[in-house]
Amino acid sequence: MEKINRNDPCPCGSGKKYKKCCGESEAVSITQIIENEIDELQKQLLHFAYYHYGNEIHEDFEILETMIDIENEQEQEFYELIHVIWFSLFEGLDDGKTIIEKFITVEGGKIKRPKLKQILQTWTSARTIAGKVLSVENNKLMVEDGFTLEQLETVITNVPITIEEGSFFIGIILPYEQSYVFFPSPFDLPELKPEHAFSYIEDSSHDADYDSPQEYLTDFFMEVLSELPMVGGMLEVDEMDWPAPIYKEVADLFKKRLELLLPPPIVDTGIILWMNFCKKKQKRIQNPNIYVAALQYLLSTIAPMEEMVTQKELAKQYSVSAGSISSIVSELESELAEEIAELIGLVYGVNETSDMPAKEKAPVIPFPKNRGSMNEERHEGTGPIVQTLTGADHAHKKTARKVSRRDEERARNLIYDAYKSDGKQRYKFAEEALKLNPNCIDAYVILAEKTNSLEEAILLYEKGIKAGERELGKSFFKENTGYFWGLIETRPFMRAKLHYAEALSLLGKKHEAVEQYEELLELNPMDNQGVRYSLFVAYVDLEEYKKAGHLLQQYEEASAQYLYNKLLLELHENSFTKEAEMFLKAAKTVNKHVIAYLTGKKRLPAYPPDYYGFGDENEAIVYADMHLHLWRKIDRLQEWLKGRK
Repeated sequence: MEKINRNDPCPCGSGKKYKKCCGESEAVSITQIIENEIDELQKQLLHFAYYHYGNEIHEDFEILETMIDIENEQEQEFYELIHVIWFSLFEGLDDGKTIIEKFITVEGGKIKRPKLKQILQTWTSARTIAGKVLSVENNKLMVEDGFTLEQLETVITNVPITIEEGSFFIGIILPYEQSYVFFPSPFDLPELKPEHAFSYIEDSSHDADYDSPQEYLTDFFMEVLSELPMVGGMLEVDEMDWPAPIYKEVADLFKKRLELLLPPPIVDTGIILWMNFCKKKQKRIQNPNIYVAALQYLLSTIAPMEEMVTQKELAKQYSVSAGSISSIVSELESELAEEIAELIGLVYGVNETSDMPAKEKAPVIPFPKNRGSMNEERHEGTGPIVQTLTGADHAHKKTARKVSRRDEERARNLIYDAYKSDGKQRYKFAEEALKLNPNCIDAYVILAEKTNSLEEAILLYEKGIKAGERELGKSFFKENTGYFWGLIETRPFMRAKLHYAEALSLLGKKHEAVEQYEELLELNPMDNQGVRYSLFVAYVDLEEYKKAGHLLQQYEEASAQYLYNKLLLELHENSFTKEAEMFLKAAKTVNKHVIAYLTGKKRLPAYPPDYYGFGDENEAIVYADMHLHLWRKIDRLQEWLKGRK
């Protein structure tokens, strides 16, 4: 057959030029062939990466696994696939080159089609992208980059397109002539508003001290991919099927009052509990404020909040009576017992840790020196409340009382007043409480504050601990070990024991302090008091690195404390390894301010701050104040830290 010129008349007899007739379908088929070959080339790259650099990929993925939550085997396979693509395109090997560069060098010469070879050469300019879909046509997407606002034509090869116009997406794209091809496919989150996603990535890049969100997205693509599903707003109350309008009114009021005070997941929990209650028991409601206050109090007994409020305080806030709140709380507890038990199991499971994402906008929290302050409820005829935060129903049988109930209650009220007072008045309240009830543990803790030496303070803490042991009784310890913080009456004892341990540590009695910390965690494995942080410091001081590592593993979390301590332990055990560089990178994304104090660029203030927020400079000061002496034991640390951005 003679070759047909594209501008010649089409041999089919249509009268059109060949390129406008049968030649057009040929062009389409050639495009399809190229796209099929691109798809095959992507597969070859993955095979090349696994075969030649499987160890490096596996080691890097193991580090990644410590930073993201992977719930099942299916998720494991997903993240492993995306990780090898990201690693091959963006992560430098020991010689500074990427796997894609090595693939082009080794395999590029074997490609026969010039156009395909030319396309492959451009893949060193791969990019990550977070954007919005503008239009969908066949296997082509017109998308807008969320940060540069560029409009790009992109192609998805050999996969049906299900993504919709207007959706947010995140992905990796490779140059393809004048457009781009996805590798593998875009990951869309139709429920996530694009502006929320872009804002989240921008905030994260700023927190990590990056020059641009695009640079941050490329370096932390895997982490961002795992975190984005948790970004977004709260439950839409309007879209829920409420049995009656008044119940929705309570939910709206609850959300309005608490959405600025608590993280969205906790507010959602309260709304879900309320919905369940309404479906079980449809009450006639005259004053929604009573139910909102009761729901807030109930939630405070379940969810891990930094500050609890008493029924008396809520009554004042909502202009209702404490008795009415108490009555509704009891009703909520009774009707929602099953749901509460399930929630408690999820929140306080012994081996569970917090699910808050690294960038969750958390409320400002107290500095550890104030942790465990007096938060529990005054029981002024308030009826039963949720006392077991573990889902277990542990009966509490008191030993014979030597103090009248009236004097015990008066002493408890004096302690509440003491915690809200300063100076001499504070100690006067404590002394009066101790006269009424010699077993008033918190009185000993408060009086220890005004002693002139740690030795004197330790004696008072010991008295408080012994008083607690007498008050609770041996059988109580045996029955409730593992659930202590969830039982209101144990908290004074737990506070005294923690203060005692910290005083021992300050005196240099590290082994004795460790014993106390370990006992505290045995009593309360969910560790509401933050004992693990002090215990980690003590372990490292004693060079018990295996125990320190096990402790970190037991309480894995996306916090500055955890990530910097993981780095600290790696440096102490293995020096300046590649893993240490990865841990440093992760730690800086959570709090960039810590490095300045570790390198000596900034000096610690004379007094630590009273409060800090996640990711702010006060948190960095708190961390450095507690750990700096451990970092100073590492030789050449400052040069290593200063040499990394």
